[in-house]
Amino acid sequence: MSVITRLIQLTRAATGELLDKLEDPTMMMNHYVREAQAEIENVQQELQKQEAMARVLQQQADESAKLAEISENKALEALTAGNESQARDLLNSKLYYTQKSQAYTHSLEQVNFQIPLLAKRLEEAKAELVVMQKKRDDLAARVQQAAAKAQSAMPSFSHSFPEGGSASRGFQRMEEKILQWEAHLDVKRQPYSPYTDASTTAAYPAHPEKDSIIDQQMELLRKKLPTE
Repeated sequence: MSVITRLIQLTRAATGELLDKLEDPTMMMNHYVREAQAEIENVQQELQKQEAMARVLQQQADESAKLAEISENKALEALTAGNESQARDLLNSKLYYTQKSQAYTHSLEQVNFQIPLLAKRLEEAKAELVVMQKKRDDLAARVQQAAAKAQSAMPSFSHSFPEGGSASRGFQRMEEKILQWEAHLDVKRQPYSPYTDASTTAAYPAHPEKDSIIDQQMELLRKKLPTE
């Protein structure tokens, strides 16, 4: 056997061993299972966060609406007592709380839109994990069976490599693994857009005709005044 032939055989053997380590199916499946478990945990935490946020926003919207109602009632009392200036101030407070309630409600709608999407993704991720774990277990059993057969088989020595030999098949397997990785990376979770903070004035700019609104509210209050 020539030195060159021996070097080629050693190189191919080393390459095959390296490929086997790189594409260890059990190791890869364990890695995917851990990724799936991490995704489930992340989605579950995000879902709990959004559900808690929805409860807080609902409470804030209700409180602001209640304060707006209280301000209007006090404005009517002030106007009944003849204190028009105080009534206008209270109507201004009513307008402020009304806008806050609307802002909280708008944010609540955005959060409520995300919650079912997250819940659906969580169920899908859990189902994917079950399938993945089953495939991992089946594959691990097949690997053990193959290893047992390999140990019991007699080694075969050859000085030549047929077409489509182990090295070629090894590279083909690596190509398949790379395609799997690329497909895995292409799967992106639907981006989530956080809700707009209710205190953000940009989403709800001040009304340019605020005084006109107060005047209209004053007229409505006057209509509620008791007649003699």
